[in-house]
Amino acid sequence: MYKNNIILKATLIVAIFVAMSFAQPLLVENFNYTANSPLTSNGWTAHSGIGSNPILVYSPGLTYTGYAGSGIGNAAKVDTAGEDVNRTFAPQTSGPVYTAFMIRVMKATTAGDYFFHLSIDSLNTYYFNMRTHIKRDASNNVAIGIGKTTRDTSFSGFSYALNTTYLVVLKWQINAGDSNDQLSMFVLSSGVPGTEPTSPTIGPVSPAISDPPSIGSVALRQGSAANAPRVIIDGIRVATSWAGAVSGIEENQPINQLANNNLVIYPNPIRAGSYNITLSNVEHYKGVKIYDAIGNLVKTLPTSGASHLSWDARNDAGNLVTPGIYIVVLETENISQTAKVLVTK
Repeated sequence: MYKNNIILKATLIVAIFVAMSFAQPLLVENFNYTANSPLTSNGWTAHSGIGSNPILVYSPGLTYTGYAGSGIGNAAKVDTAGEDVNRTFAPQTSGPVYTAFMIRVMKATTAGDYFFHLSIDSLNTYYFNMRTHIKRDASNNVAIGIGKTTRDTSFSGFSYALNTTYLVVLKWQINAGDSNDQLSMFVLSSGVPGTEPTSPTIGPVSPAISDPPSIGSVALRQGSAANAPRVIIDGIRVATSWAGAVSGIEENQPINQLANNNLVIYPNPIRAGSYNITLSNVEHYKGVKIYDAIGNLVKTLPTSGASHLSWDARNDAGNLVTPGIYIVVLETENISQTAKVLVTK
């Protein structure tokens, strides 16, 4: 028995290291900081208007059902005429880059202006790309637009409302060569598609404008008082796939890729509160156990033949577990399948 426990712990630790390196998002920003503190005190760097009307952490955060960044921490309030800030991630030079976030537009002008953009790592003011614009019509209906630089903005219709939370997903497809990258934007008002929709809200567009050498930062911008919108933004996620950006499915993938895909965890990451473990194509499973990062058993879930289970991030003693990576093990008569789950604060 002692030898078997050692083997089990060793197997779990190997699985944890594999999980930690598997398809993680490039950036996750849930603004889980003290309300009213400046973003520059929380990992962001100012690059314009330094010290003037800084962007602050805003409470409460935004929620959007089904989105991986929903309801975690607080948000940020992007206003007018003040400091602009950025945060970097590993620079990307090929393939797609998806950037997802929730927004709630509190104020907009008819002229409109941009409040968000991408740039290189580290940010260079020459490369302000994928500029995301907001404007309104005379009836306070909102349009959202994207532009590669300053002179090529494409707008949606005036189809959105003030003081309403939307999920925006930006896609930058980096293609070999120059002046041929493709930009798309998806604006969602309900639901989160499991796969990328075939028809974006805007795009794909490919302006004949020089491409940046890489994509490696996100930026929040506070424009002029005459034109800039006032926006609450939350749950910024950058990934190399649609699923990784919007649903965290990349983090849910089983470590052992069994043919039946018997074990699915959603949502992931989680905080305290129930989440689902789905079992499929399993006729004779013996149990589901959850282990911590060093292989200690923290929770045994009663199965009773159910196809869906839930865990509230508590151990067998009823106490909340500490944040970190946990390994879920599904045992059947013939196989054992593992998947990871990340518990956050």
